[in-house]
Amino acid sequence: MALPGVILLIIFIYGRPQEFNERLAALPFLYLFLGMTFAGMGSDIGTGKAKLKAAPHFKASVFILFWSLFTLAIFNPAELSVNAVIIGVTWVLFFVVGHSTESLKGFQKLAGTVLAMGVFVATVAVHQGFSAFQCIAMVPIPGARADTGIPDGRSCESYKDCRNDPTADPEIEYLCERIGLFQTTTITAGRVRWRGVLQDPNELALTAGISLPFAFAFFEQKRSFKRLMILVYALLMIGTCIVLTQSRGGQLVFTTVLGVYFIKRYGLKGAIIGGICALPLIMLGGRGSQEAEESANERSEILAEGLMIWRAFPLTGAGFRQFTEHFWLTAHNAYLLAVSELGPFGFFAWLSMIYVTFKISLTALKRYEHVPGPTAAAIRAWSTALMASFAGMLIGIFFLSFTYHYVLWIYFGLSSALYFAIRGADPTFKVELVQKDIFRIIGIEIAIVVAIFGYVKSKGLM
Repeated sequence: MALPGVILLIIFIYGRPQEFNERLAALPFLYLFLGMTFAGMGSDIGTGKAKLKAAPHFKASVFILFWSLFTLAIFNPAELSVNAVIIGVTWVLFFVVGHSTESLKGFQKLAGTVLAMGVFVATVAVHQGFSAFQCIAMVPIPGARADTGIPDGRSCESYKDCRNDPTADPEIEYLCERIGLFQTTTITAGRVRWRGVLQDPNELALTAGISLPFAFAFFEQKRSFKRLMILVYALLMIGTCIVLTQSRGGQLVFTTVLGVYFIKRYGLKGAIIGGICALPLIMLGGRGSQEAEESANERSEILAEGLMIWRAFPLTGAGFRQFTEHFWLTAHNAYLLAVSELGPFGFFAWLSMIYVTFKISLTALKRYEHVPGPTAAAIRAWSTALMASFAGMLIGIFFLSFTYHYVLWIYFGLSSALYFAIRGADPTFKVELVQKDIFRIIGIEIAIVVAIFGYVKSKGLM
């Protein structure tokens, strides 16, 4: 009963219908769907259809939740109420997605929803990327970010055409961008994007790219013509979308998810296939060398600033969402953001979430590698897909402030849902953190900080 509410919640998080339909702006979709989800979850528990259990990364998620609130209460109590809602919703997303199903069929519906939304936003972005340029009046839109604006129908080649036109309102700023479906617009003279949490082209590229392995998983389980066409369409739309975002991080994500998926499935031959698939995107994507160099230099400076913020607060970090209180830009690196805001303890818990996500997939692949039957085949397909998705995620978030992003925590929830789905088919399946895992995570934590420090040092910034 909880699954329909979670599916609607995922559609809402990705789709943002209230931003392109003013009549929907006043409706509290987030809380309506959360209420629907919890009502369904309560019904399942009350009727004995489900039991409330803890996933292997549940304790780490709870620690992050309360540690975030604790650090915020110490360093900026004035923002506690507002930011408590933000981290609370992030955690609840993980919880409800992870506890929405205990069957492989249910997990398939979740993965199908994430894939559908990834392909949907990619399709809209592709249409947007080949549309004509129009003038955009930068006026507020209810429920949307400040840089969204409203197209006014005038064609243009630059923002000067919009501003110097006799019909222009002198009180309004204008941009010249491509106009897409659902009143979407490009940014920075042509980089495609979506809305809401995917308004940044780089975040759109990451989110679309990591949904692709689910299309391969569907095809692997049933090699029908229909599923082949879905796979081909997803590959074309997502690949084209990433090219049009001009995101170098998106290129790396796309290459990584294909590489991990094909190498896992087909070995060396798969690496060649993945490389061939990714080659057009590598050749066509990205931005000009000067712009790319400026962006890289800026990110290097941010890394240095992030390390200095952590030095100032070595145990607790600067506090949840407090990075920009110490520097005018956000971290643009999820790992740096985690350690600078949450300190080593919060960073350890956050890395534990990632570690457990991989451990679930790897344990399942090892356990069911040679087990015959459709159930074992489904487990292998979804475990491979989730592992490939998260491998791409780990690359992409190195260039994005994704530490608390809804999409990341939805995928944490997917790993939890997969764990419970596997246990539903095989109650003896179990994954937990043992002592050697803890030492590995500490080693990873140290290695990441040392690597960032070494890079910044090599640039002469520290």
